[in-house]
Amino acid sequence: MKKEIYEKYKYFCKQYKLTGYNVKKLWNIIRPICYHKEFIKRSHEPFWHHDCKTIGEHILCDAIVTYQLVIKLKKRNKKYNFINLNVAIYIAMFHDLYEEPWQNNLKANDKLLRNKHGFIHPIEAVVNAITWFPNIFLDEHDSLMIIDGIIHHMYPFPVRTIDGTDLQLNNQERYDALDEKYKKIMKVSTMIGRIGCFSLRKSFYIEGRIMSRADKIVAMRKDLNSIEGYLALVTGKNKRIKRSD
Repeated sequence: MKKEIYEKYKYFCKQYKLTGYNVKKLWNIIRPICYHKEFIKRSHEPFWHHDCKTIGEHILCDAIVTYQLVIKLKKRNKKYNFINLNVAIYIAMFHDLYEEPWQNNLKANDKLLRNKHGFIHPIEAVVNAITWFPNIFLDEHDSLMIIDGIIHHMYPFPVRTIDGTDLQLNNQERYDALDEKYKKIMKVSTMIGRIGCFSLRKSFYIEGRIMSRADKIVAMRKDLNSIEGYLALVTGKNKRIKRSD
């Protein structure tokens, strides 16, 4: 399984023209995450993300493009040297680490509109990331940047506010078990820019904004290549993928 993940990584590096030293440098950052059992699980059926690409595959591509964008900015102008490369990559690796497959999944889509996958999955992703990779969230400032970047990676698409109403999280027990300091960061992040029960804003941090841009590049240029795939973003149903039990 681990070898398969690495082979996929090298394939996508070639696809996005990441070469030489950069391939090794990025792999050293993401390898512990890629080899985690939950990441491996999300690199196979039924965890389809966009069309017939799995969550794991999509995340690898986002990490590669995020890396390229950061390196490009740093080379272009010294004023961007402050950008935290590792933080930007962690946002990319965690942003879609949600709980349940969503395409053709009745459980994932049979919810209140405000709690549908599109609005709620960044919160689930933060919960899983903190639970499975606690060492990455030991530094308070890094945690702020990573959490805010994950929560608002879909901008201009809104995210659900954590406002005391039922979120219908698929990983509610993990959320309940989080340290209160992380819950506070998540709540504040979703309440700023609030319009009703949604938060509509960019990440405060450039690392998060870069990753959000990378996500759009990957999704629109490589991942989504069918009418069914685009329709699934709204309906949750994709005829190209076999319906789940």
